[in-house]
Amino acid sequence: MILLTESDGESLTTTAIAESTRVPADYAVKVLQLLGRSGLVHGQRGRGGGFVLDCDARTTTLLDVVDAIDPLERITVCPLGRVAHRKQLCPLHSRLDEVIGLLQESLGAMSLRSVVEGRRGPALCQPAGTRLTVSIAGSTRAGARPKTRRGAKKKKKKKSSSSRSGKR
Repeated sequence: MILLTESDGESLTTTAIAESTRVPADYAVKVLQLLGRSGLVHGQRGRGGGFVLDCDARTTTLLDVVDAIDPLERITVCPLGRVAHRKQLCPLHSRLDEVIGLLQESLGAMSLRSVVEGRRGPALCQPAGTRLTVSIAGSTRAGARPKTRRGAKKKKKKKSSSSRSGKR
């Protein structure tokens, strides 16, 4: 939605949106469909097609976007179904509910336009052409494989029944 806000009415293809936001194209399609059903974007098929905002970026909030895709849910009853917590949430779930409320309040206070205009540099997290490096199990190499835990036993491959029967 930020990318579409930045495009100022220019139509963007699903592929362009997926590449710019660094999400798989299939996922981008699903999200854009949800946003379309909510009236936040409009898609046009065919040559010259793509997606544009179908809402006012000055009044549409980040909470509106979140609610269209995967609404935040407040905790009103114990998620664990504990009988002792029927009348009142435990301190943990009570605090988590407060945090969800604060997140909703914060997202509801930011319009798409305010995010775009208030930025320093590109609105997306990483400038184009920057390679993302992920830290996995203490390694900082791109594409690094996770290390096995100390003391973890490696599984031995079982021989297939055909290889066992050939040795008899």
